[in-house]
Amino acid sequence: MITFSKSILSFLICSCALAFAETSLVPIKEVEQSGRGKLLSLISGEWIAKSIYTAAELDIAGYLMEGPKTVQELAKLTQCHEENLYRLLRMLASLGIFHEKEGRIFLNTATGELLAKTHPQSLRSLILFYKEEISQSWHQLSDCIRQGKPAFDLTHGESIFNYFRAHPKSAAHFNAAIKEKSKAVINACMKAFDFGRFKSVYDIGGGTGHFMNSLLKTFPHIRGVLYELPEVISDAKTPIVNFERCSLIPGDFFKTIPTGGDAYILKSVLHDWTDKAALKILENCYQSMTDQARLIIVEPLMTSANLKDPAKVMDIYTMATSGGRERTLLDFKNLLDQAGFCIESTIPTDTEFYLIEARKK
Repeated sequence: MITFSKSILSFLICSCALAFAETSLVPIKEVEQSGRGKLLSLISGEWIAKSIYTAAELDIAGYLMEGPKTVQELAKLTQCHEENLYRLLRMLASLGIFHEKEGRIFLNTATGELLAKTHPQSLRSLILFYKEEISQSWHQLSDCIRQGKPAFDLTHGESIFNYFRAHPKSAAHFNAAIKEKSKAVINACMKAFDFGRFKSVYDIGGGTGHFMNSLLKTFPHIRGVLYELPEVISDAKTPIVNFERCSLIPGDFFKTIPTGGDAYILKSVLHDWTDKAALKILENCYQSMTDQARLIIVEPLMTSANLKDPAKVMDIYTMATSGGRERTLLDFKNLLDQAGFCIESTIPTDTEFYLIEARKK
């Protein structure tokens, strides 16, 4: 998900509507953001996102990790038209992605560095993942709203999960994107929550095991279970380095869930599904858990009406891609109550994610 700061939202009054004089004789003053100006700047978000996609694809930030470069040097490295490349970088520099110095010299900012694949917190794979099938799906958003079907399904003719099964290359891009996005979230969870009180932790729908790997590294006494679909779990061996303490179990959480865990984690699972499907997952957890076991949900929480909230933007993304939804704390409380759980605690992290700890009633 790409989020925009106030500076970005106030960045651009549509080029066809306003012209600015670039001369020392005519001072340029900041244009007051009227309702019209705000709307025009908001709809420019699509152009901004696609410009960021392009910069990521060209690996501009990667080249700038070596140091500042002129646009001429960057044009040669990327085999691009120099003037058009300059115009792209000039715009992105105005948003704080890059920084322009005199002589058309560009360098990375702290934000721009995240577009470089060599950066420890890189988001390049995530950006490029959004650029492909996901970006195409947004053209069907109107029909998604009208018909109540995911825009991805309407665009590609099948659900996103079936699509990935049939397109291994796209699935690999998805896994790389999720790995990148999850780094900060996983680290924040390890700091915010005491998993050390459990002897065994089961990661249900845990992907290729990045959360489990971090858990086993952080808490050396824990034994883990990674439970995922067979085609996903076959790719889980590389991330997990503590095999002697982790079992890889293939399965479908809509059918059954392994028994015997002290804690069951659902990280970024429920938001992929409708309330009906999410309730089925929770009910299966309930059936497999002992009275002493704990359920830990790791997801964003939507705030009250009218408050600016990345989770509300992500909610539209899940609606358009998987047909799922982001939820408020009350939404989770209602779902958990129907499945037989009650919430014990809600713990924020340094990211947009929260940990919701629940037990059987």
